[in-house]
Parts: sequence; structure tokens; C-alpha cells
Amino acid sequence: MNTGGSVRSGVVLVVTGLAALAGTGVLVRQRAAADAAARQQAADVARALEDNVGRLKASLGQELERAADIPQLRSALGNRADAVTFQDLFRHEDWWDAYRNRAAAIVVDDEVVVTQGLDPAAAADGVRRARGTPGTSLLALESGGAIHLAAIGSHRLPRIAITFTLLIGRPFDRALLAQLGAASAAALAVSDGRRIRTSAGEGELGAFASTLVGRESEGSFAPADADWTAAAVPIADRLWVLGLAHRSAGALPLAATVACGLAGLALALAGAVLLFRRRRTGAEADQVEVGAVAAARAPFPTSTPRAGGSPPFLAASTPAPLTFLPGTRATPPSGGGGGVVAATALAAEGGQQFGRYRLVERIGEGGMAEVFTAVLSGAEGFERVVVIKRLKPHLALNPEAVSQFIDEAKLGSVLTHSNIVTVSDFGKVGDGYYLAQEFVDGRTLAQIAARYLEKYGRTLPAAIVYHVVHEVLVGVAYAHERADAQGRPLGIVHRDISPSNIMISFEGEVKLLDFGIVKATERVSKTKEGNVKGNVGYMSPEQARGLDVSSRSDLFSLGLVMFELLSGEPFYQGAGAGEILYQAATGPTVDHLARIGKLPSPAADFLRRVLAMDAAARYPSARVFAQDLTPSATMVKGQLAEMMRALFAP
Repeated sequence: MNTGGSVRSGVVLVVTGLAALAGTGVLVRQRAAADAAARQQAADVARALEDNVGRLKASLGQELERAADIPQLRSALGNRADAVTFQDLFRHEDWWDAYRNRAAAIVVDDEVVVTQGLDPAAAADGVRRARGTPGTSLLALESGGAIHLAAIGSHRLPRIAITFTLLIGRPFDRALLAQLGAASAAALAVSDGRRIRTSAGEGELGAFASTLVGRESEGSFAPADADWTAAAVPIADRLWVLGLAHRSAGALPLAATVACGLAGLALALAGAVLLFRRRRTGAEADQVEVGAVAAARAPFPTSTPRAGGSPPFLAASTPAPLTFLPGTRATPPSGGGGGVVAATALAAEGGQQFGRYRLVERIGEGGMAEVFTAVLSGAEGFERVVVIKRLKPHLALNPEAVSQFIDEAKLGSVLTHSNIVTVSDFGKVGDGYYLAQEFVDGRTLAQIAARYLEKYGRTLPAAIVYHVVHEVLVGVAYAHERADAQGRPLGIVHRDISPSNIMISFEGEVKLLDFGIVKATERVSKTKEGNVKGNVGYMSPEQARGLDVSSRSDLFSLGLVMFELLSGEPFYQGAGAGEILYQAATGPTVDHLARIGKLPSPAADFLRRVLAMDAAARYPSARVFAQDLTPSATMVKGQLAEMMRALFAP
């Protein structure tokens, strides 16, 4: 390259670099403006919610005053009517029509005279808490598992010198919450400072409300690089309304801004190097130019996660590893042994008939089997999509492998539950064994967590995690308690619960799959003592040691899944499977317990119990664990479906 060309290249690089640095300044200002707009948006949501909350409080206070002034009510109090009389009046008298769907209570001299739609204990607690407060108090009362927003005030009957306390309240359900909705809030939730009690609006957006639990006193939220803003407004003691909105102003993430600045600096420096060394020989100048171009390209990141996904020039250049499981659409790499080649060739023919099934697509393989999507055809155009799991040909002559495959088919056929992938058929085609199981149009929990991190730059919200774990527990409880026709327990233990064996469909269904190494009393094959099977990263200590396992081992494994989803990191961390297996066999250490303690409440309480080293100290059953988790599992199926569509929309 001649000196003139080197100079021209240097000038171009310097000018381009300076332009990139100027662009970085613009991006910085855009980020600052977007952050300011997000903070303003959160403040606007807060003001709108405060106005609506104020109107609701005023409305309840007015209802209380009107009820307290009803002449017939005062007359009944003056005549010392008993609870039965008041209940009859509340049910039949026209003057009480406006309050018949309200929670109500009357207290005289610390004695609860009558209640309507409210536990007497809750009414007494409300009156006690309101005592000494002038005027009308607005309190949140817990009754029958629901929260009531209640106005409480004391009133006097002068002629007979009686003071009575009246309570009028409304259940804080989704209908009441929706009335508080501001035009700028797309989702609403109610928090008691420990968990989300109810929510309304966009399910995927509302899922972020769980990340605000315990932080309500901050008032407003505009997280950097997030695509949402939020506000928390107190409505009563220990009760807040959370409003969430889509962020109105977006900007490139910080990583992109920094990358642009570094790239501009690198380009300018590279150009300066070319200009400084312009008198070098043509060969040397060529080397400098090549080095400058390489240096200019180097600062651009290749896999920076960001909220909403990465822009094209920041997209990862290296594809993520694929997980091949039923319900996925990945195509595995070619190569490997003869069984893989044969299966690939079989699927490549398209429409290959396999017994009663027409194979459509090969979607994966494991150590024992190949997996295909297939279509079962019947009369009058009947068709049903299924998953065919076929034992690899070279294992058809291995008695132990065949026995284990038969076990999976038999146990799968007796487990018919909405939270378990069911087995519908088992047989042989030629010398090859196969089983047919339910096709789930969805993704594995591992894929969902990875996609959520990629798109939003954070772990799954706690509300989603609690719901998914609760649904898996319901399915696991069914499997653990399953009995044969004579009522004898089958003693089923899954032994391989992990994020890759939990699927969520696009309809919001949660499914547990792969009972391939399950323990059961009626297994044909038997695991030898000391022989360890399963995913070492999700094993209980007893399983990792090769000891006999009980149903509480599955609860431990599910606890490890729960920890990983909430924290974003595996519980056991090591350089290889051997090191992780050693940690699993040793069980939770002081450091592990400290990591559990950093999780938000009530997750830490659940995990300390379910991850106890001693199996006897864990939850006694999946059903008990599920019952304990129920108040925190506030998400509903429809909200999960909305999240799935948002994550994997084409």
C-alpha cells in the first residue's frame, strides 16, 4: 500500500472515530432524557393512583357515615337488639339494601354484636387497631383468606349514652382493583409487603410486581434499561397498590452506548497510528492498516443481554447450545454413531410410516432413545400430533435398557394428570421398542428462563416461579400418592426433576416429563445400590450418595430448581460433573444457606425447609409443600400464557 493510501485510510478512520464519539454523546443524552421521562412517567402513575385511592377512601367513608345515620339501625341499637335480630334486619330490610354486599360489623363496649361477610375476630381486631384514632380509620382486614378494605368509625347515641363502632368494608378483589386503574397503568397489583395478594391487567407486565414486594416505601420505580415503570401507593396500613406501565421512552442500553464510545475511540486511535506511521514501507503500512481495522472491530460486544433484546449489531455471534426435548423445534447436529445417522435418514425421507404413526420431524435424542414428532391418523380424517420416543436400535438387544424403557412406558400410562406429560401408546415396530406420549406445544423451563434473561436482562419474577413450582408440586403429589388397583402405593419417585424436564405450553399449562429413571415398587428393572442416576446438579444428598430415595428427594430437587430460577445461578457450582456430584452428596453448606438468605421473602423460608440435609426435616409431602406455597402462587394460567406469547412471539 502506498503512503497516500495509508494517509487517506488514517484520515477516514479518525473522522469515523470522531463521528462515533459524537454519536456516543448523543446516545448519552438520549439515555438521560429517557431515564428522566421514565421517572416522570412513574410519578404520573403514582399521582393517578393516589387520586383514585383518595376517591375510594372518600367513598367508603361516606358509606360508613350514611350507614351510621340510618334511623332504623340506631333504633335497633337503642333497643339493645341481639345478633339474631340484626342478622334478620340485614337480610330483609330495605334500608340495608345498599350495604348487603359489603362486609359489616357492629361493636358495642368491645363486644362484637353482629358481623356480615367478616370473621368476628377480624372485626374485633379492626376495631382495636382503630381505637384512639379520631374520625374514620381505613384499615386492611384479613378474613377468610381475603383482604377487606374497611372504614371504621365510632358513633354515639346521645339519648341513651351508647357509643357504637360501625365497620363497612369491601373485599379487595380484582374488580375493586380494576376500579383504581389509571389510564397510564397497564397492570395493577395489591401487596401486603410480603407478597402479591391479587393483580389485574396485563399478566406479563404484572409479573414484575413481585420484584417490588418489600420495596413499596420507595414510592416509584424506573429501573435502568427496563421496559417498564411502576409506582407504589399506600391505601391502608400494611397495604399498597402497585401500578405498572410500559416505559414510554426507550434508549439503547448502557452496554451499547459504551460499545459505541469504545469503538469510536478505537477507530480514532487506529487512524492516528496510520497517520503517525505513514512513512513506513508499503508492507508495514498494510500490516498497520489490518491491525487498525481489527482494533476498530474489537470493542463491539457480541452477547450483551438487554431489556427487549439486543440490536442487530450487538447480537450474539455464537449460537446458544440447543436442548432437544419434546415440544421443541431444534434440529440436532449431524454426525455420531450409526443410530443417529439412521434416525436422521429416516426423518429426512418425510412422511416415513412407523407402525401406526407417520414421523414428521426428528427433534432430539438422549442416551437411550431418539425423539420424533409424529401424526397418528384415523378414520374420517382424524389426526393427532404425538411425540414418538424410540429406543435406539443397538439397545434393543440390551435387556437392562429394554426393561428401563418398559418401566417408563408402564408408569407413564398410569400417570394421567394435567401437570404430567402422559404416555398414550407402547409397542414394537420390527425389533424396535417405542412409546408415544403427549405433544406439548411449548418450551422447557430452562429455555424460558434463558429467553427471559436474554429479552429482559433479569431472572423470572418470583410470582412466575412460585406458580410454576406450585403446579409441578401438584403433579408430583399425584405421582407420589398413586396406588395400584388394589390400593397399594406404587412408591413413585421421579428422581430427575430439573428445568429441562419441566415444560410450559403456550396455553399456560405446566407439565412434568421424563419418568425414564423413576423409582417405583413395580419396576421391571432395578437400580443397584450405590448406582447414581439423574442430573447431578439437581440431586438430593441421599440420591447423590447412591442411597435409597423417598418422595422427599423429589422435593429437594424441586427446591434446587426454585433457587436457580430466583437467583439466576445454580445451587451447586463446580468445574465438572464430579465436583458437582461431590457437593450434592455433601449437601448445603453455610455458604449455601447464606445465598438462600439473600432471596426475598418468603422464598428463603420455603428453601431452608425443603433443602434440609435431613430428609425428615423437609416438607412431609409434595401436597403439604404446595399448600404452603399456595398464598404466594398468585399468577393464573392466562397470565402465564400471555408471558409465553410475549417471550416467543415470531
